[in-house]
Amino acid sequence: MEYKIILELLNQISSHNISKMTFANIRNKELELDKVIAKPVKIKNKIHIQFEYHFKRIIKHKNILASDTENIKIILEELFSLAKDINLQTSDEIINVKISKKFKISINRKKIQKREISFEHNVKKEYFLDENKIYPFLVELGIQSNSGKIIKSKFNKFRQINKYLEFIKQAISILDTKKEITILDFGSGKSYLTFSSYYYLSNVLNLDINIIGIDLKKEVIEHCNKIAKKLNFEKLKFVYGDVIDYKNANEIDMVISLHACNTATDVAILKALDWQAKVFFAVPCCQKEINSQLNSNYLPIMTKHGIVKEKLSALLTDSIRSEVLEAYGYKSDIVEFISEENTPKNQLIRAYKINKNINYKKIEDIENFLNALNVKMFLINEIKRKF
Repeated sequence: MEYKIILELLNQISSHNISKMTFANIRNKELELDKVIAKPVKIKNKIHIQFEYHFKRIIKHKNILASDTENIKIILEELFSLAKDINLQTSDEIINVKISKKFKISINRKKIQKREISFEHNVKKEYFLDENKIYPFLVELGIQSNSGKIIKSKFNKFRQINKYLEFIKQAISILDTKKEITILDFGSGKSYLTFSSYYYLSNVLNLDINIIGIDLKKEVIEHCNKIAKKLNFEKLKFVYGDVIDYKNANEIDMVISLHACNTATDVAILKALDWQAKVFFAVPCCQKEINSQLNSNYLPIMTKHGIVKEKLSALLTDSIRSEVLEAYGYKSDIVEFISEENTPKNQLIRAYKINKNINYKKIEDIENFLNALNVKMFLINEIKRKF
């Protein structure tokens, strides 16, 4: 598809004169793509165009060097073929583009007062934790030096913590903050995010927070308890044990499972369902269960290459997990936790309890879908057995 406006856009991008591009009203509904937002960002002192794809259940990012006009042209042509409504903003103009069903294009331009396009706001990010402030818990965890400087090799972890706290703040807004809030962190590991959550919720938001971290590594549990005691984090404790055996008689407000391997995430989901936890967060990894069962008889093209099969298995597994949560009265989606440049384990399943209804038909549909692929899933088997 060759539009003069695309060539104009490429020139504007090359001269760093584009501030924002929005592609909406997507033709192909099967893509479940709501819109795409593109803007210039500075990454490692080089200007990129960041394409942010807003799907129904997930947001994905693609960063392309602004100087890579060939690849940007390919993406723009694809977006122009998909979107009916396009809004383009330059330093001195707003351009609205409408493309009809028969791909007839109409353009409306509006001049605005000229403004300088700055990229610095893309570099300097406002964090929940100030990178220039000393946090004793970050020092103890080896993220900050004693002088308060973020250790270079840990800066990605610092960014990850701040992104995570953004999700935590959103989740807390649906909980009753007038009472004690209990959070269970399954597979807490070194507990960077556990300590950060406790500090932020207790010391910054001044909430009554009780957090319990559970892990199978005894030495890690002992180390984390020592740090919590040293910091006087009185209602943060770590327990040695297997997630599947953990029992708690008190009301559980939030269940967290970060980087739990394979079916451990499913165990956390089952616990959350059993306790009717109001919030569930999971960043799964090592989705081996479905991977080991997929074969070329059912998905010959998608299982030909190991890396594709692995990604397909992860997407299938996490999509089913999200659907299960929805079946049990949660509003669930999958969002990008942090950029793939920082970690490949970057998909967050988040779910908020909105009702107590159970959609048994949805569970049956999920099982039929798995049967069509000749795949069994621990989560579905346990739901049928327990619930």
